[in-house]
Amino acid sequence: MSREEMISGDEENIIGALTSALQGRVAPRGGGFGGLTRRVQQVVSNPRFSSGQLANQVGGTQTSKLRAPLGLGSFVFVEGGATTHNFVVEPQEAFRGERLSIDTVIAGGAAVLGEVTLITVGSLPQAPSVEFGTPFSMFRPDATDANMDWQICPAGTKIQIAVAMIGTLGEGQTFTVSMGIYGEWIRG
Repeated sequence: MSREEMISGDEENIIGALTSALQGRVAPRGGGFGGLTRRVQQVVSNPRFSSGQLANQVGGTQTSKLRAPLGLGSFVFVEGGATTHNFVVEPQEAFRGERLSIDTVIAGGAAVLGEVTLITVGSLPQAPSVEFGTPFSMFRPDATDANMDWQICPAGTKIQIAVAMIGTLGEGQTFTVSMGIYGEWIRG
């Protein structure tokens, strides 16, 4: 039976019950097909899956690693305010970042850009050079080939991403930056 057939759920229960009935594992009781129908309904409503079937449905062998997002929050740059900001998060479980995603909203006709000036896990930089910043466009949600191999961040260790706004905001203009990381949540 293919994986797609097993994932669909109810169809698997019905097919499995009918197969069991046809193989004689569900014996008719009490005179004819009425008993058989009740037993098939009982098997369908109380399915029994083997470990192999469950593993196949959830993608194979279970490990202690899960794909997971890790939010870093958002920050609003305003006229006359800060031009840099540090996003800091401290995962409570070990986490290995693989992709940084940055979303921005520019309001009021502002002509500004953003760049990532530093990414660290603990005290370890995650870029080979910190001489120049990296443009936000490399981390947009629709950017291709944006995956990275970060250091594993042990539980209780901080991940820091420093950003800078390039340009000047006028009255009523704002530049909102929101970010998160996709990666592996490593559960002990």
